[in-house]
Amino acid sequence: MSGAKRGAPRARVTRPPLQIKALEVTALAAGGDGVARDEAGRVTFVPRTAPGDRVRARLVQATSSFARAELVEVVAPSPARVAPPCPHFLRGCGGCQWQHVARGEQLAAKQAIVAGALRKLSVTLHPIADPAPPLHWRRRARFHVVGGKVGLYQEGTHRVLDIDHCPQLEPALDAALVQVAAASPPDGELALLLGHRGDIAIGVGKPWRGAERLVGKASIRGVVAGEVSHGEPVIEVEPGLWGGPWDFAQASAAGNAELIARTRAAAGAGPGALLELYAGAGNLTRALVAEGWTVTATDVVAPVRPVAAEHLAGPAGDVIARLAGPYDVVVLDPPRAGAAEAIDGIVRLAPRLVVYVSCDPATLARDASRLVAAGYTATDAWPIDLMPQTSHVEVVLRLVRG
Repeated sequence: MSGAKRGAPRARVTRPPLQIKALEVTALAAGGDGVARDEAGRVTFVPRTAPGDRVRARLVQATSSFARAELVEVVAPSPARVAPPCPHFLRGCGGCQWQHVARGEQLAAKQAIVAGALRKLSVTLHPIADPAPPLHWRRRARFHVVGGKVGLYQEGTHRVLDIDHCPQLEPALDAALVQVAAASPPDGELALLLGHRGDIAIGVGKPWRGAERLVGKASIRGVVAGEVSHGEPVIEVEPGLWGGPWDFAQASAAGNAELIARTRAAAGAGPGALLELYAGAGNLTRALVAEGWTVTATDVVAPVRPVAAEHLAGPAGDVIARLAGPYDVVVLDPPRAGAAEAIDGIVRLAPRLVVYVSCDPATLARDASRLVAAGYTATDAWPIDLMPQTSHVEVVLRLVRG
C-alpha cells in the first residue's frame, strides 16, 4: 500500500497533446507505411503516404528510436501519388495499402524492400517481375461478417467496413461476393475461391440455413458451412491442383504462373530426389514432378489429392528430423513466419541446392543467413509482385552448397 492518506485527492495526470508534425516522405516500408524523418532524424511511419509527399501528420506513438503517425493533410502531393480506383479505399478500407501509389513506384518500393532485407547475403538480385494486372486479379479472398454484413477491417482497427464490390477480385468472384452478401451469411469469416474453370467455392465458419440455396447461383459449386458441406466445395483451382475455400492458394493466377516458372527454373531438371517442405495442396509439386524429380512432399495436413509419389504429414521440423535422405534438392515455401524449425534439418541432409520461396523478405533473410553460415551461398533472388496495390512481395531465393 502506498503512503498516500485514505481519501486524499488524486493528483491529476496531464498528458501532452498529440503533436502534429510537418514531414517529407522518402520511402515505403515493408508494412505499407510511408517513411519520413522528423526534425531530430527519428524515423516516423505514416500510412497512406507516397514517396515525395510533404504532409502534416499527428503522432500516435513515439519512442526514442521511431514514431508512428496518422495522416492529417497532404500539403504537397508527390508525382507518385494517384487517385485510388476504389471508393472503399477512400473510406479507410485496409484491404489494400497502396492504391494511392503509382504502379511503377509500387514496384520500385518492393524491389527496395527485398534489397534491404537481403543486403547481407551478397546475392544477385534480379529486377522484380510484374505478372498480374493492377486490378481484378484476386481469385481467392477472405472477408469478415458482422451483423450479417460483409466487409473488411478499416485500416488500423477491427471495425468492419461493409463492402458491396471489390475491384481487386476477379469479376466472377466479385459477382459471387454480391450474391453471398445478399444472403446474410453468419457472423465470422467468409472465404471465396475461384477455380480455373469458373467454379466457385464458398466457406463460412458456422452453420447456415441459406448455404444450400446458394449452390448453382453465380457459378457457386459448393458451400462449406461449419462442418456441413453443400454441393461440391472442393474445386480444381488450376489443372491438377484441387482445394476448398479454406485451403491456401496463391491469390493471383497470373502471379502464380510466374512463381511456378521461376521456382521450376531455379530448381532445374531432374532426375534425382527432391524434398519439398510446406508443400500445401501441391502448387509447386506439380511443376517439380513434371521436371523429372522424384518428390517427397510434406506439410502439416495431406492435400485433398496428393501430387507427389510420397507425401508425409506433419510439422516440417518434425518430419525432416526423421528423414535420412539423401536429397539432391530441397524446395520450401513456408508461411510468413518462415522456416526456422526446418533449417537445422536441411543442413543435416546437406542437399546440393536449396530453393526457398518466401512471402516475407525479413524471415527469408533470417533463415537464409543460417544456411549461409552452414556453408551455402545465396546466388540469386527473384522478387515477384503477386499482389498489386498491396505491400506484399514474393521472393524466390536460390542457395548452393559449397
